[in-house]
Amino acid sequence: MDLANTLINGALPTFAANDTGGAGNDTKKNFSDGIFESILPLFGSQFNPLFKILMIFWNKAGLRLGFDPTIILTIAGFFWFANKLLRQIYGTLYGLTQQYFTASININNSDDMYHHMMKWLASQPKLVNSRSLTAETFSRTMWEGDDHGDFATSGISADGTGIYLNFSNQEAKAPPRFTPAFGLHGFWFEGRYYRLHRKQESLYDDGNSSGVPQFKDKEKLVISCFGRSPEPIKKLLQLAKEQYYADHHAKTIVKRPSPQNLRRYGGRHSWQQVANRPVRPMDTVVLDEKQKVAVLSDMNEYLHPATPRWYASRGIPLRRGYLFHGPPGTGKTSLSFALAGVFGLDIHVISLLDPSLTEEDLSALFSSLPRRCVVLLEDIDTAGLSRPSDSKAEDGKQTGKKGAKDSSKDKDDWSVSDLARELRKQGDSADKKGISLSGLLNAIDGVASHEGRVLIMTTNKPESLDEALIRPGRVDMQVAFSNASRQQALELFIRMYEAESKIAAALHQDASSSVASTAPSSPTEKDGNYLSDGSITEVDVEELDSGSASHSVTSKLASAKDDVERPVTTDELADIAADFAANIPEGQIISPAEIQGFLLKRKKSPRRAVLEVNNWVIALLEQKASKTKILQVQ
Repeated sequence: MDLANTLINGALPTFAANDTGGAGNDTKKNFSDGIFESILPLFGSQFNPLFKILMIFWNKAGLRLGFDPTIILTIAGFFWFANKLLRQIYGTLYGLTQQYFTASININNSDDMYHHMMKWLASQPKLVNSRSLTAETFSRTMWEGDDHGDFATSGISADGTGIYLNFSNQEAKAPPRFTPAFGLHGFWFEGRYYRLHRKQESLYDDGNSSGVPQFKDKEKLVISCFGRSPEPIKKLLQLAKEQYYADHHAKTIVKRPSPQNLRRYGGRHSWQQVANRPVRPMDTVVLDEKQKVAVLSDMNEYLHPATPRWYASRGIPLRRGYLFHGPPGTGKTSLSFALAGVFGLDIHVISLLDPSLTEEDLSALFSSLPRRCVVLLEDIDTAGLSRPSDSKAEDGKQTGKKGAKDSSKDKDDWSVSDLARELRKQGDSADKKGISLSGLLNAIDGVASHEGRVLIMTTNKPESLDEALIRPGRVDMQVAFSNASRQQALELFIRMYEAESKIAAALHQDASSSVASTAPSSPTEKDGNYLSDGSITEVDVEELDSGSASHSVTSKLASAKDDVERPVTTDELADIAADFAANIPEGQIISPAEIQGFLLKRKKSPRRAVLEVNNWVIALLEQKASKTKILQVQ
């Protein structure tokens, strides 16, 4: 170390002695020495020798560059100071601008507006092409249309004519949705500059809602713009909301009660959307036309904007209730969805058999309903609603026979069987939770019940309902559904194949202009079908069952199939539908749902449906007579 100090101390004067520059160099040298002389005391008298070496190289670099390197330090210090000063000035001006000349609106992720805005941001090309994005998994729902050809095919059907679809790559081809990442973003919209600040905060949950203390992430959007009025931001949010609901005029929103840990917050947290279904046309509901018109007129008058004032002036609660009753599969739920689609209302479905649903929850759910909506209580007869007095009377009947014998027994004289019976009775009474009849009645039209909603209850057994539940004021109109008549079967058949018949008529008209048409044979009266006498070639069933079907048999089967599935024209459809309806029993034994299920299996083959309907009806009647649930013919 002493040797190094000797070399350094000897080199520094020698280097200074060799500096034979002019007055300018002396000035620079004095300036440089002055800076170093002012810096050296900061390191103490016994500073590190490495710093002396750095000074030697510093001076040598200045000689080779032709100017004093200290100027670089001076300039760098000046820019550092200017940067700090400008940042301070900018922060002050920015704070003043944000406080006095900027309007902003905050949006929490728990609000529906957050989803409206995020969907709008994801559709903006400039924001999507930003360098800072967040990728989100986005999948289509079952009701959204698929792109044709967006799936692979695999496998071949038994006759070699059909190809099975394969959707294994459907999720892989679904593109993600890109939204602005957390932080600050700027964008222009309609000639105005907006700033978007997406924040994320971690909040501590004490466990009252979920049962487990934990930290939860909460997001917030802050949208701001220059100006003292938030009106531009309000218009932007209104536009995002309108675009979000742009296609909802053709959709029916289905909502159910939120999980129990969210229902305690009340308000918009009480309900959650579970489905988004296409609007069901009213003409697809199998019901007498007079009943349809009566329900539509009554509901339209109730939803009129002038109705609340009329009800209020007369002291009548603004409520409307409907009871749809009839056998299963007759269209009770279908009419509920069709009514919601006609009037553009959301459907709120409540299951009274939900074990987590209490009477307090039911009252809170009815209180948080929007002003105009449809509340659907399906299969109200299976909810087990009864008066407490009825259950006590029933228990009394069961124990009446043993009353005299058991009354003479004291608890001290109970046997093991008596004790087990009493414990079972107490356990059953403790397990009986849920909604009672009085709780449902208070939620429907109690003192604190909500007004403006449309209540629809469906049941298969109206006679089993309590009179208090269906009295006027709670149920204002009853609609009876029945099994399908021949006229309704005719309408179902025409509705199923009407679109295909119009397409077939257009194709037939185009083909007739270029291809010579052949006069069709008259329909055979023996079978009642509308195929030509030679249209279906007889096929040997034993030959097919033996497994040695030849190429000729396959061609015969394919020829018969092509003729059966040949498109039906509009004129021919009416005749085929009448023949189909003639095979349906007039006693209203078959439900519309059963007929629709039969036609869906033959949705592209109306002639095949006519050929097979007779055997299907016979098998269905035999099944119902034997009270079995196994279908012989489908």
